[in-house]
Amino acid sequence: MKNRSVGSRIRRIFLWTMIGSFCLAAAAGIFVLIGVSFDETGARVLGTTLTVGLFSLAMLCCGAVFNRRTQLVGVAGVVVCLLTLGWSIFLIWSDGYHEWNVYQVLLTGITFTVAFSFASLVLASATQRDKLVRSLLGSFLVLLIASIFLTLLLIWDEGWEGELFPRAYGIVLILAVLCGVVAPLLSSLRNRGTPHQAAGDRNLPGSTLAAPMDGGELDPTLVAALQREASSRGITVAQLVDPLLRGPR
Repeated sequence: MKNRSVGSRIRRIFLWTMIGSFCLAAAAGIFVLIGVSFDETGARVLGTTLTVGLFSLAMLCCGAVFNRRTQLVGVAGVVVCLLTLGWSIFLIWSDGYHEWNVYQVLLTGITFTVAFSFASLVLASATQRDKLVRSLLGSFLVLLIASIFLTLLLIWDEGWEGELFPRAYGIVLILAVLCGVVAPLLSSLRNRGTPHQAAGDRNLPGSTLAAPMDGGELDPTLVAALQREASSRGITVAQLVDPLLRGPR
């Protein structure tokens, strides 16, 4: 419960930061359109505000896997987002000319930020993980890593010349997005087709699970263990025990 409240607070901070940043950026845009001009400092403030809002959105996506088995992906994503955000703000407020490798570092951070955010959303959405969904998730992660590698080659000008690279790059990106979209959708369809799952099943209290059986009740320790395991997987208790009920006897 404590970990869940911490994750909820972090997501709430990201959400309010994002809302405030976008509101300030929208207000600044309106002022520009009605004729109010900004000096260099005002432009930098506007750029900083918009940048903070965008990276807050990315961190909110990474926070979707908090309190789950894949939470390390979200934690790594938040760290990458913060580092890239700091580098972006440094470039916004720094004076003078920068070499191209400075922007290559920025593009590299943005690449990892997008990748971690997308991966977190896909992992958080695919709650019903049977063999097919797990295979799609595995393929998605492999293709995502390949996409990151090819993107870094493109950013750092290493070995991407020729006709083969753009074709391979496009194919890998398309397959990565396809697996990333199909896996959560298929998981959602499997969720709806799972028996023993009623409306509001995700919020079942522990007393509901302690149904009478042979004149007694389920062990509260067992009920708590089932709830913890289901919560860590991002599924319901009914979905957790359903494969056992369906299995051969």
